[in-house]
Amino acid sequence: MRNLFIAIALLATAFPLDAAAQDAPARWAVSTNIPTWAALGTINAQVDYALSRQWTLLAGAKYNPFTYKSGTPAQFQLRQAEAHLGARYWFDTLWEGWFAGAKLLGAVYNVANIFGSGCFEGELAGLGVSGGYNIPLGDNTALTLGAGAAVAFHRTTCYAAARCGRITGRKRGLAAFPCDALVSIMIKL
Repeated sequence: MRNLFIAIALLATAFPLDAAAQDAPARWAVSTNIPTWAALGTINAQVDYALSRQWTLLAGAKYNPFTYKSGTPAQFQLRQAEAHLGARYWFDTLWEGWFAGAKLLGAVYNVANIFGSGCFEGELAGLGVSGGYNIPLGDNTALTLGAGAAVAFHRTTCYAAARCGRITGRKRGLAAFPCDALVSIMIKL
């Protein structure tokens, strides 16, 4: 009986990390945003790292190299490459409930025949803010709903046509715009 007690005590002390790990939240999460995919196939992903039960760091990217051709207009595109770094504060607990965040972002873009005829291209760098709610769907998955806006310095060149068009204008300065419509699937690792 004494040997059984010693064996149980040794097993209980040998695996304390497993019991603690079940209660601890995941440190990493990856997500992808569905409305961004719907923007003409823009590939996107974000990685989050938990610093504490209230704070996460995030890094993400969007990329769309696609040009679509049709009858009239001859082509349309929403080509872009964006990277962002930021942080989120979780009001309740990590990966659940309400959050608010901020991020630094940079992008290059080339848009043709989406917002009327013609084309514009350029680059931007700025600051975005967002907020939303994370709904747990299971032990390791969640649905993120939210919205965000950004203010960025941009340089944009406007063209009369999508291919080899004449320059119709150049713009630069600060612009405010919506930058996130979040309906994301998050997987905690």
